[in-house]
Amino acid sequence: MLAAIIERRRTALISQWVRDPLVLVQVEAPVALPGLVFVDPDGSSAASGKLGRRAFTSCALVRGGSDRDSSWSAWVAADYSSYRAAYLAFIRDAYGINATAADLVGWDVDHLLNRARSPLGSTFIRIEAIPAVANQEWGRLFEKAASNPQFFANQARQRRTMSWMICAKLAGQVPPRGPQDAAGITRLVSYFRGLGLPEAESQQGLSEMLSFACRSGSH
Repeated sequence: MLAAIIERRRTALISQWVRDPLVLVQVEAPVALPGLVFVDPDGSSAASGKLGRRAFTSCALVRGGSDRDSSWSAWVAADYSSYRAAYLAFIRDAYGINATAADLVGWDVDHLLNRARSPLGSTFIRIEAIPAVANQEWGRLFEKAASNPQFFANQARQRRTMSWMICAKLAGQVPPRGPQDAAGITRLVSYFRGLGLPEAESQQGLSEMLSFACRSGSH
């Protein structure tokens, strides 16, 4: 049952990003979440509150409309370490399912934005379950870049949006080996084309992302 929920949530978030590339994955504080991360078609906004018994300064639950796959989400402070347990608490609060770590085999619960890029430990980042293989491959590609001082050009930004990399990772698409991996880039461009995104736009977005990662020292 948890796997089906995860699949629906991934599909819903990717579809939301296709419609609106400014989908947020990081905000400055949980009080900023309502009205920023989700608005119902009828115009009503979301509300944020505590996640289980966890402090509101550590974790937040966003409650949206009746479609919980697309309008409810879990967020944690960048310096909060128990985000896997927080995700399971979110599943319990949002869906009424008492899932355990054993139900997450094959999945990584992770921040959608690398928390190394967060300017403060108090900024809030959205967490989701991501296919483990893809998550780890993208981590290897960008983890060095995220630690490189060159990567911090816009480090003061407390609000960040979803990217080509985040979408591909969430979808379970493994990364190209680098900007010279034409076959790998073509594979991802084909995936994004299948989502209805312009080929030239995805080609440019992926190429710039990979070039920056390599320039920052991840390869």
